[in-house]
Amino acid sequence: MLQEKLGDLTKDYPQYSKIFEAVLDWFERHPNQKAITMDHFYSQMYSFPIQDINISFMILKEKSILKTIYRIIDENGTKVSHDYLDRNDIPNIISTRWGAKRDLEDLDVVPFFALNQKY
Repeated sequence: MLQEKLGDLTKDYPQYSKIFEAVLDWFERHPNQKAITMDHFYSQMYSFPIQDINISFMILKEKSILKTIYRIIDENGTKVSHDYLDRNDIPNIISTRWGAKRDLEDLDVVPFFALNQKY
């Protein structure tokens, strides 16, 4: 089903087809990873223009292939809480995975992109 969706996308948006393929290939190669940030595709490993990456992710979201999740990251880059589907659901005081309480102002809320469950 994902390959069929990819075929439709590349037909409708041929200018972004390489980015679509790279994103979906990443999820296939990393089956144990739940989500990724766009930063991964901004790296030198890919030579995609930033604007094209942003538009491609927007299209993948609009077509319900990807969904945004929000992760709470500490100053060391460690995920400290569970994922949130809505930014507005994140409380001001975060209970970490280790039982500590942290003020949201001292942490980063980072949008990640996850593959929708139906794929």
